[in-house]
Amino acid sequence: MKPSKMKTTLSLLLAITLFSTAHALPEDSSLPIQITADTGGYDQKLNEGFYDSNVVMVQGTLEIRADHAIFTMVDDELDKVVANGKLIKIKYLPEQDKPWVFGEGEILEYFPKKNLLILKQKAKLTQDTDIVEANAIEYDTLNKKVKALSGKDKSDRVFFEIKPKGK
Repeated sequence: MKPSKMKTTLSLLLAITLFSTAHALPEDSSLPIQITADTGGYDQKLNEGFYDSNVVMVQGTLEIRADHAIFTMVDDELDKVVANGKLIKIKYLPEQDKPWVFGEGEILEYFPKKNLLILKQKAKLTQDTDIVEANAIEYDTLNKKVKALSGKDKSDRVFFEIKPKGK
């Protein structure tokens, strides 16, 4: 492997690792990330890594499943991740003593420099018995804030269900 190609590949792997650290347990960031797909590659001219068909990305407790995923690099840093398909599934454990978070949507966008994860089209987040459904859900990974956005249609409203914790 040529040094420039090796540097780009290592940069992509580092970026993928940075992508996943914002979502899972702190110790997960020291674990290797594993990506499997039916096909995958990297385009040096576009600075994009791409994976197609049955994409599964795992690092520690974080797991993302999608039909397609593109990782865009800028100055050897991960700038943006876009995943799409029939239904993207996300699961992760934000804290050791907290319930798992599950997410889904048809499009996932992640902007690591902004600490912003967006699920679009049939977006849904659940944690324990709490549910958020909307046309789009924005998740601030640093501050752990959720914002649900409705679609253009007036009947397309956001839905929150927060159940009281039983004793």
